[in-house]
Amino acid sequence: MDDALALAREGCPTGTVVVAGFQERGRGRVPGRTWLSPLWESLLATVVIRLRDMGGALHELPLRAGVAVARAVEDHTGVVVEIKWPNDVMGDGRKLAGLLCEAHGDVALVGFGVNCRQRSFPQEIAATACSLWQLTGHDVDPLALLPFVLARLKESLVGAQWRGFLRDRLYGKGRVMRVDLLGSGRSVSGVIHDVDEQGRLILLDAEGTRIVIAHGEISAGQ
Repeated sequence: MDDALALAREGCPTGTVVVAGFQERGRGRVPGRTWLSPLWESLLATVVIRLRDMGGALHELPLRAGVAVARAVEDHTGVVVEIKWPNDVMGDGRKLAGLLCEAHGDVALVGFGVNCRQRSFPQEIAATACSLWQLTGHDVDPLALLPFVLARLKESLVGAQWRGFLRDRLYGKGRVMRVDLLGSGRSVSGVIHDVDEQGRLILLDAEGTRIVIAHGEISAGQ
């Protein structure tokens, strides 16, 4: 993402892609997490998007990008996945891919990592992470997946069909889940119901009251 930002500041066009074979460091929405990225086991890339080339509001970008990655995985492998609001792709209930979007002036960066070739994970994340190899039983070349992601991202940036796909694949929909409100130390629980037009998560509490959440992390059921 740092290299992509440098290219953006030099004037590169929308669609410029920076791909890494591995990571030495990373960052995300939740501080303190680490990333494991052995050489060419994951698709690790960042796409530069000029805001003038987006067909929707900036706050929709993480959701549009998540839909693009999810649809690309399904296109390339046939594996049906879910989208965990706001920025993870889940396979068989475990994290398959993560995204991070950043805005810098008139440009946005869409960074994503998809676990492809890992046959196992460290014990501390083995129950919560998965790879395409584990889901399909065969090798998935990260670079072979990339064109599918880019094609779906281009489509998601300007079209409206992404919203229906998101609702169909919304992780936890119809189930009671807890959402940690990042930075507040608080959490709320309810049945995941939908995502509204502003990209906010909608929960229903025990009385059926709508709870609208703009920023948070789905963590567990209650």
